Amino acid sequence: MAKEKSGKIGKGFFFYFGFFLLLIITAMLIIFVVMMFMPGKSIMGLEYFAGKGTEKVEATTDTKTQIDFENPNFNSVEISADYTNVTIQKNNDYNQNGIYIVNNSKGFVASKKARDFKYEVTLQDGVLKINVTEPTGFLYFSNDIRVVFQICNENINPLAEKSVKIKTNGSVNIGGPVKTGYSYDLALGSLYIEGDGGSVTMSSHAPKTFADLSIKTYSGGITFNAEEVWARNMLLQTGSGNIYANKLDCESFIILNTHNGKIEIGQISSFSSQCTDAYMTISRVNGSADFGASAQTFASSVINIGTITGNLTALQAQNTDFKIGSVTGLTTVQTSTGSIKIEGALNSNSSLKTVSGSIDANVAAYVSNVTISTQKGKLNINLPKAFDGVNIENQTGESNLSLEKSGNYTLNFAYYESDNLNEFKFDNVNLNLEIEKTNPLVIGQGGSYINLKCNRQINFNWRESA
Repeated sequence: MAKEKSGKIGKGFFFYFGFFLLLIITAMLIIFVVMMFMPGKSIMGLEYFAGKGTEKVEATTDTKTQIDFENPNFNSVEISADYTNVTIQKNNDYNQNGIYIVNNSKGFVASKKARDFKYEVTLQDGVLKINVTEPTGFLYFSNDIRVVFQICNENINPLAEKSVKIKTNGSVNIGGPVKTGYSYDLALGSLYIEGDGGSVTMSSHAPKTFADLSIKTYSGGITFNAEEVWARNMLLQTGSGNIYANKLDCESFIILNTHNGKIEIGQISSFSSQCTDAYMTISRVNGSADFGASAQTFASSVINIGTITGNLTALQAQNTDFKIGSVTGLTTVQTSTGSIKIEGALNSNSSLKTVSGSIDANVAAYVSNVTISTQKGKLNINLPKAFDGVNIENQTGESNLSLEKSGNYTLNFAYYESDNLNEFKFDNVNLNLEIEKTNPLVIGQGGSYINLKCNRQINFNWRESA
């Protein structure tokens, strides 16, 4: 009997506890519903906020000065917000030119942290400024807030030759959505965009030419949909976001920085870059590629470039792999544990150095002062029939040298005295060396000079002349 009574008490406890929870949930739902019908009303320390849709800005909010798109009374535009999305477009989304403020945000916020949505539009000294203050909620049903700079008339370009500055953590779209038959190309002077998490999209109707183009985003991506974009000065920088483009041209060096992202570009003019934990793929560089600015921070990256018509410079890279098709100019690459592969022939004064990575390279005919060096990596080097001087160093790794049978070579051989020679040997070459007696040892007379310093296996692979 005692056990039966105890069981009845347990069932009753759970029944009343569940009923109590149901009452609490019902009460909270009623409170939330009441708050949703009374936006801005504080109940139990909470408020509900809801946007009022779309407003067209006809004039400034301070002096009520009319904003003229047909005959612009402004020289530049500055848009500033926290997370508002920004679009500049030339299409028929709206039936009148102007600035449209879209607020469809909905959610709950703690009363003490409540911040009303508002915007300010001012015009001073020719600068049209649009500042947006968004609500700060802890629960959003929607955070759709936008500033739309709308141009409807195909024949006007109110932003031509003007500067536009945008600072927001929201997304930015220059050119707007493509609407067949109703979208037109924008014209701008200079464009500066800065933000944290929002992406930047340059649509196919975005400007194709800029005076200055600067885009900086921390984690958002940067995408160019046009076939080609040109700027007098260009800076593209992202943290963990990706950069995509078909063709980028610049009067000066393009600055291309990423610290944890992917870069995919078809063609690009000369650029300098800072890369960390990056994956870069470029089909063609019409000029030079300079990673020298990445010294001390160039790490854990993969650089894959098809053709470089200028110079390639990459210094102090760490754990970075290079795969390069061809370099017309001078090649200078230094990395620690990464590999280096240059498919095209190296020119005079080129230098490839790695600590433990492998190097695959071809040396051009009649060059001089080419240096290929590793401490403990593997070397695969194709040498031509005639050249003036090639320096090869490999302390503890394997070296494979491919030479033409008809060539005339002089080998200046030296070894590292700090290392033992127990594993040293030549393969595929008929030489009688007494290297322990002579350091360096000169073999041959005249012809092409090879300065070779190694302490491990060296394979001479003799090939027929092409």
